[in-house]
Amino acid sequence: MPGQDTLMKVLTRSLSGGALDVLGVHGVELAEPFATELPANTLRMDRVWRMANRDLFHLEFQTKRESTLHRFLEYDARLANEHRVRIRTVVLYHASVTSAPDELDIGTALYRVENVFLSQLDGDQALNEVERHLRAGQWEPSDRIRLGLALNMRLESQEKTFERVRELIPQVPDETERDLVVSAILVLGDQGLTEEQRVQLRKELRKVSKLAEELYEEGRHEGLQEGIMKGRIEIAKNMLRKGVAIEDIADTTGLSKQEIEDLMRKQSH
Repeated sequence: MPGQDTLMKVLTRSLSGGALDVLGVHGVELAEPFATELPANTLRMDRVWRMANRDLFHLEFQTKRESTLHRFLEYDARLANEHRVRIRTVVLYHASVTSAPDELDIGTALYRVENVFLSQLDGDQALNEVERHLRAGQWEPSDRIRLGLALNMRLESQEKTFERVRELIPQVPDETERDLVVSAILVLGDQGLTEEQRVQLRKELRKVSKLAEELYEEGRHEGLQEGIMKGRIEIAKNMLRKGVAIEDIADTTGLSKQEIEDLMRKQSH
């Protein structure tokens, strides 16, 4: 995702201060985003933070039912082994999901996650609460989540709710709070939208949030960099087919030997 580092830093504040209480997830005070790539590990979970108590908070958003927790267990076990920390994993499920496993018994250990089913929350009621607080000047941290995730909750009409969300975002009086709402929408809240709605919403966000505009510019730059990297990879693949030595490919493309060896393994499969 474009501007991942920027988004994660802002989202740290967006999800703190009791913001997640509205989802039944209490006691979360995030301190900083946590690096989530592990050595020799192809898995990557982008939403991990170190909490104020030094434990790690792992947040997943799923639009489909997770039938088994093995994937999350594998990642959390590697993370715990690497950093020797306790991990709290919360899985947010889009309103289309009503049930999912929260335990995995592997005999030698029992792994647990906290499931939050947005199908149990009324998105229209959540926006009513946001409107009431805006009128009364009583904006609270949970309103970020109500507004940011309303489109993923249970709804009477997604189209009408979509329009309400678009109308309410500019009404958030504080510029910083608007950015915090925007971060929640961009990372979590647009998961259940159509591509047309997603594009439309992001255009609207750019009009009311400096964060959204900054991310748009970052995205343009990263898109250019991504294109350059794809070109290097294609050149490396061609050179591998011709039997060119890995060292020579590295000198030509600027890719690391490890990256080239990974490409070679994929081509051999």
